[in-house]
Amino acid sequence: MRETAPNTVDEAILAFGRSWYGYGGGSDEDIYVAFGLGARSYFERLRRLLDEPASAALDETTREKMRAVCARRLR
Repeated sequence: MRETAPNTVDEAILAFGRSWYGYGGGSDEDIYVAFGLGARSYFERLRRLLDEPASAALDETTREKMRAVCARRLR
């Protein structure tokens, strides 16, 4: 059986980030509902994940765009 849903919180954070980076990263409310985290905590965690092997499935261009969203949201 093929697994289609993320099976860890880190994978879910990466999947959410990938889905929403083109729209500024998602709303603070959506982030809280999905993860129970404030936006700042979410983007700090996403930024760390983008530098770890967990993000290896993402191409470098996508990773860089996601990092840029993190940087903007953490200002």
